Amino acid sequence: MNKITNKVTVQKIKPAHTDKRGIIVDILEKVPVKHVGLVTFEKGVVRANHYHKKQTQYTYVLEGEIKLVTQYFGGDKKTTKTTKPGDFVTIPPRFIHAYLATKKSAVIVLTDYSRDMKGYEEDTFRVKLI
Repeated sequence: MNKITNKVTVQKIKPAHTDKRGIIVDILEKVPVKHVGLVTFEKGVVRANHYHKKQTQYTYVLEGEIKLVTQYFGGDKKTTKTTKPGDFVTIPPRFIHAYLATKKSAVIVLTDYSRDMKGYEEDTFRVKLI
């Protein structure tokens, strides 16, 4: 089970370039992206509590602090990780995921599957994880 659980990754992304004007961060490369969204959280808000059969979801934390809880669908081991600005999360298909904002937060979400309402709902399966 640990092998499956370890497929959800959280990594800190370092700037690709920094100078007096600011920084450039390469968030995602060489992956087909069909949706990019901005999601905000008030402190204490829970979002997600679902999984996708086909979609891989990528989350880049812009601000705040979010507790990420994941569990492989059909598995019994939950994994919890606190994410902070600059963290990049990869959630493969079939991983239940839920976010709990411990501070007011904002993330960018990128997916490789259509987020139009029909496509999103057909590949979203609600499960209460937290």
